[in-house]
Amino acid sequence: MNVLKPDLQATIKTLLSRGMTQREIQRKTGIDRKTIRRYAQLCNLEPSQQTEPSKSPTAQSMATGCGEPSVQNPPPRPPVVDPNLPKHVRSACEAHREWIEEQLRLGRNAMAIYQDLVELFGFTHRYNSVKRFVRGLKRKDPQQFDRLEFLMGEEAQVDYGQGAPTLHTNGKYLRPRLFIMTLKYSGRAFRKAIWKSSKEAWCKLHEEAFRYFGGCPQYVTLDNLKEGVIKPDIYEPDINPLYAAMLEHYGVVADPARVSDSDRKGTVENAVKHTQNTALKGRKFDSIETQNEWLMHWESRWAAPRIHGRAKRQVEEMFQEEKPYLLELPLMPFRYFQQETRTVYDDGTIQVGNSYYAASPAPLGSEVAVRIFDEEIKILDPRRMEVIRRHPKSKRAGSLMMNPEDRIFNPSRETDRLLAQAECIGPHTFGLCEQWFNEEGRSGQRRMYGLVNLVRHYPACQVEKAAELAKRNGLRSSKALRRMVEIMAAEAEERKAERTDRLTQDHPLIRSGEDYGAFWDKHAAQAAPPAEAVPKKIIASGSQIICREQLPAIWQQASWLKVIEVFQLSVDDKRHGRDNEIWLKSPFTREERASMHVSLSANIYKDFSSGRGGGIMQFCREMLRRQGREMTMFGVAQWMGAERISTAEPQTLSVRDEQRQPRATDQQAFSNGTNRAISVDLRRYLRSDHPEWRRRGISATTCRYLGCGFLPDRARAEATSPLNSRLVFQIRGVREYGHDLQPIILTHSGRALSREQEDSHGKYWSYPFRKGLEIYNQDHLLLDEEACRQANTFGLVLVEGFFDVAKLVEAGCRNVGALMGTHLCREQMERLAWIRSRIGFPRIVLFLDRDQAGRDGARNVNERLRSHNFEVCVFDWDRNISWNGQGPEPIPDSIQDPADMSVEQLQSLRTQGII
Repeated sequence: MNVLKPDLQATIKTLLSRGMTQREIQRKTGIDRKTIRRYAQLCNLEPSQQTEPSKSPTAQSMATGCGEPSVQNPPPRPPVVDPNLPKHVRSACEAHREWIEEQLRLGRNAMAIYQDLVELFGFTHRYNSVKRFVRGLKRKDPQQFDRLEFLMGEEAQVDYGQGAPTLHTNGKYLRPRLFIMTLKYSGRAFRKAIWKSSKEAWCKLHEEAFRYFGGCPQYVTLDNLKEGVIKPDIYEPDINPLYAAMLEHYGVVADPARVSDSDRKGTVENAVKHTQNTALKGRKFDSIETQNEWLMHWESRWAAPRIHGRAKRQVEEMFQEEKPYLLELPLMPFRYFQQETRTVYDDGTIQVGNSYYAASPAPLGSEVAVRIFDEEIKILDPRRMEVIRRHPKSKRAGSLMMNPEDRIFNPSRETDRLLAQAECIGPHTFGLCEQWFNEEGRSGQRRMYGLVNLVRHYPACQVEKAAELAKRNGLRSSKALRRMVEIMAAEAEERKAERTDRLTQDHPLIRSGEDYGAFWDKHAAQAAPPAEAVPKKIIASGSQIICREQLPAIWQQASWLKVIEVFQLSVDDKRHGRDNEIWLKSPFTREERASMHVSLSANIYKDFSSGRGGGIMQFCREMLRRQGREMTMFGVAQWMGAERISTAEPQTLSVRDEQRQPRATDQQAFSNGTNRAISVDLRRYLRSDHPEWRRRGISATTCRYLGCGFLPDRARAEATSPLNSRLVFQIRGVREYGHDLQPIILTHSGRALSREQEDSHGKYWSYPFRKGLEIYNQDHLLLDEEACRQANTFGLVLVEGFFDVAKLVEAGCRNVGALMGTHLCREQMERLAWIRSRIGFPRIVLFLDRDQAGRDGARNVNERLRSHNFEVCVFDWDRNISWNGQGPEPIPDSIQDPADMSVEQLQSLRTQGII
């Protein structure tokens, strides 16, 4: 034992007598705790026995060393604890372990736990004991890392590092930037050093890496440097437009890592360190080209043949295994551009450089994105990033690239608009306006305005009748035409008032009932019955031809009063509104209260009890369907003419006359009769995980290719579209921009999933659209390279509906288009001829439905196609086909259309050359 000086011995005895622990004495005096323990044993002073100084005289005398010594023996020492156990096991807090652990889970500190131990459990030990015990329990768990594994060809990681010192043009040795792209699966890397980085240099390095590997990965993982990511975000990072366009050209998707998360791209991080520590450590290069040559040599000589430390396989061997799974490189390299933002001036133009370009249909004052190429200018919508205009790049400063129709005001264009409105009213109105313009020029537009605007207050049929009288009598005053229309409207109201009066039985012009009874007894009652029943009047389909241009006239010249008489509808005389409307009892719900509103001037109806609505032709078609007579709109138009509901006469021609008669305005009608593009794109709202898609065997890839999916209901929306809760197909067309073709969105068509949807808005509902002008999937036939290749090899496959196209695309047959019905009109014929002139398919395979309508449609379409010099092959549903190498067998009755076939069956038909 160390012998201390007397003053230190006295200090130890005094502190021990005051109940201070050995640890506290060691901390205050710096004397070893073992020495303190020895002196405590010599003096019989154990601090564990004296937590507090005693107030008794005996205790005080022992603390001061005076007085008589106590005759009581000191208590025994505690039993020896196993020294291998942790320190907190030997702690005085062990009895309260569970309670202390619970308090630690609540986030409480050691002082709060010590205070509660004293208050609740009568804890007699010191705070330091609790602090040491809590410190032992607060052990940190080791940090965990996920082991990221990816499929072959799935991911590549890119990053910048520092290269070796290289002689710069300024005569100094500087460190260039070292670009590395590493394939995650195999670890094969591309390395290149550059002096200066930029957006274009970053993209070109990616292109060089893709060509070095001989293919592209599906994803590229990068950090958030400005060349790749403009604004980092966990959920929707803002990718640099040039970088995003380059990756889209190669079919690659950027996947930025989170900020300060270098472990996400640990493979390329290790590749950077490996390159710097092994290939470039201690080296200097006279030029950056020399350094790149050395990196290429080192990769092929040492890095590629090495055994990967984790995979335990050769890197080159794994790369050869991964290479077939890389995406194919496109034939054409990426065209670089400079993207900027411009504001549309009040004249509808934007300024790029020293030239001006038309930006319509972009609104005035709005911002647009502009991509500047070497020979071209593209103007894009900044929200959808879709091209809205293209212009060749101007070579002369101050030039204006604008077509005449793009000007804000164009008198000639205003004349065309007025003539188009007049043509919608009727042929006599159009002829009168055209006569005024030919005689007076633009000054005659004022009277044209007056005539066309009459339809805002009066029915179009009355304006058309007044125009006919004006042409016949040579009237030229628009005021006279207005007076004529006002007189016709007043006479129509008077006739309506007379019709609404109660019928009378007594009038000088009405015969008495006795006269009719005597005539019946004399003639009709004595006549012999007919030998056979009189057949109903049947209109031959080939005797009268209803053209599409005649449907508006049949609509306008139809009479609701005649419809009420034919279908025996009930008019509510007590419910009155405006003079040109009546209320009927609904024939769909049989309610007692009149709930169907009819507009006599517009020839439309709305049934508020069932939700139905539309024009007079749609109403007649629905009523005929309820009688079991299913008709098309052309059939309904013929029926309305036969029942004298409409006074418009259809054109009477034979089928041969129709085929033989030349049409001089075919090309003009085709050019003017086009569907207008829409600006709404629903693809980002469409979902491909609906059970109906899985039931029909349509995958998410096919849905993305065709732009179709399920449109869910809008949450908390005041009004929803009939497309909601339907399977929606996007219908696209193409427009020519010089020598290029660009797809445009024409409409969206929704397939009903319930009977209630069919009853309210029909089986298919779409925005206003003339399907007879288009071929569904025509944009892919013209722009998709694989579809063009298949069309040149196998021909063009024509089906009826959207689901048929989706199932054939799912089977890998992309050379497919749909007529959207069983009828092939003249415009669709011209569209097929135009498509053939662009891609040159050898034949057309008609793969219509199996039902009788499909068979009849295939026969009629076959005749029309052959008359226009198309080679046609019709799919025979009655033939025997061998499936999967088995013997020939009939097609099962459960298969009624191409969409009912499985993917394997369609692929078997393609393999056998049938489709």
